[in-house]
Amino acid sequence: MASVGLAACGGGSTAGTAANKPDKVQIAAEGPFTGDEASIGAGALRAIQLAVKDFNKAGGVNGTQVQLLIWDDQHTAQTAQTLQAKGISDPTVLGIVGPMNSGVVLGSIQGLQEASPPLPLVSESASNVKVTDQGNSVAHRVNARDDAQGPADGKFMIDQGAKKVYVMDAKSDYSTGLADQTEKYLKDHNIPTMRDQAKAGQKDFATTIQKIKSFGADWVYFADEGPEAAPFVSQMKAQGLTIGQNIQFLGTDGEEDSSIITASQGSYVGAYATNITADPAGVSGSAAAAYVAAYKAEYGADSIGQAGPFYGSAGGPGVAAGDQELASEERQGFARRRAQPSRQRQLQHHLRLRQI
Repeated sequence: MASVGLAACGGGSTAGTAANKPDKVQIAAEGPFTGDEASIGAGALRAIQLAVKDFNKAGGVNGTQVQLLIWDDQHTAQTAQTLQAKGISDPTVLGIVGPMNSGVVLGSIQGLQEASPPLPLVSESASNVKVTDQGNSVAHRVNARDDAQGPADGKFMIDQGAKKVYVMDAKSDYSTGLADQTEKYLKDHNIPTMRDQAKAGQKDFATTIQKIKSFGADWVYFADEGPEAAPFVSQMKAQGLTIGQNIQFLGTDGEEDSSIITASQGSYVGAYATNITADPAGVSGSAAAAYVAAYKAEYGADSIGQAGPFYGSAGGPGVAAGDQELASEERQGFARRRAQPSRQRQLQHHLRLRQI
């Protein structure tokens, strides 16, 4: 991802470019790298660092090495605005890889747009349609949008035989927008739904579980960044709703996280998670294989199992160096992965979407 953006600046070669060599080049990696959503940010940050390293090995920007700034916005727009102000005031900062969360993008994008010159961003995961529908020229992304992911999620549940779906969001720009799109698709296809919301940091789901039972849902769809999933599924099982047996569960991007299995004492095993970007480990082709190998070589043999859902969209296209197969998967792909008790993530279902 980082190297794709930098390539547009004319990098990757030093031959005959001394006169155009810039004194300093910086980009920023922004996301929730610490805090309760660090599981989605850590792998993305590693991918960006790897992409910048590879780009610099190839010559950087006309011979100038790219410096990477790390902006930990902790999933808050206010923190993002403070960090972005540093980049706006520094002309050597050429752009941002991130922010990762839709709410952070929407809460900070006006400052980037109104800067002189504007400071562009490329998000690896912000899916709310407003991110690119509000006319801001600085906004770019490599992931699918809610109006693509939501219908794909609804279709997946219907294809699996869903009869009644309990649809939940977590009261965020990301989760509400996605849940709206999914519920609309289900209703348009005559699948009864019941809508509910969780609060950020919620621990007690007794009332929610009772509603699920009363509604008679055979599927729970929870659009969430992840922190609420473990206590929710743990209490579902304690109240007689066992995922994969008498209830099915489809989580979203933040819930493609193996740590939920441990945190829920195995209650999450058998759940599905949907992702707005393809996992390079599940994509065929030499570029994907090379990227996975490079990631493992840099961070360890077991690093893929700990990388989170966006290590591919954050770094994969850059390492692929223009390979159209992997780039197409990154822009268009969805993966449904079923939670397994091992670190190996098993590809269960893959849908191709129109380019957005």
